[in-house]
Amino acid sequence: MKKYVFKAYNPIFPELFEKEKSRIKKVLGSSDRIEHVGSTAVLGLGGKGIIDIYIATQKNQMKVLSKKLQGLGYEYEPEGGSDERLFHRISLPDPAEEVRTYHVHVTFPESDEWIKAIKLRDYLRTHPQDAQKYAKAKKLAAAKANESRKTYLKIKSPILEEIIEKSLTFGRL
Repeated sequence: MKKYVFKAYNPIFPELFEKEKSRIKKVLGSSDRIEHVGSTAVLGLGGKGIIDIYIATQKNQMKVLSKKLQGLGYEYEPEGGSDERLFHRISLPDPAEEVRTYHVHVTFPESDEWIKAIKLRDYLRTHPQDAQKYAKAKKLAAAKANESRKTYLKIKSPILEEIIEKSLTFGRL
């Protein structure tokens, strides 16, 4: 299966997020926040079709929450995260495709990664021209990547960075 693909937006994405959010909420603390981010969170924006979920918890609770996610079947991948973010993945049965990948990122509300992910999502939801510009770059990157992460990122990153810069001055959290 190819890793770098471009799929059209599917209106089922918000429903899939809500279903998984309900499952995850059972292990969250009362003050934890869970948000749908990434391409599947922006109406009309195509991408790889992965449901990206960010969870903000207290910084000292990140590893505890990671263990709880692992109890739900998520695989923790230390190399996929950063000092501010723990990365998890799971593949679940899917009504539109046989299987769909979900990525869950655990961070804390003050982290740069949380702020950037939420602001980017909100900006793209309200700026369709930039969303389409980003979709075009992602489609081109997927077509030319030949399964090379370096090539994929080299093609899409300049547009993404430009949009991130715009998004950081947009709206409030």
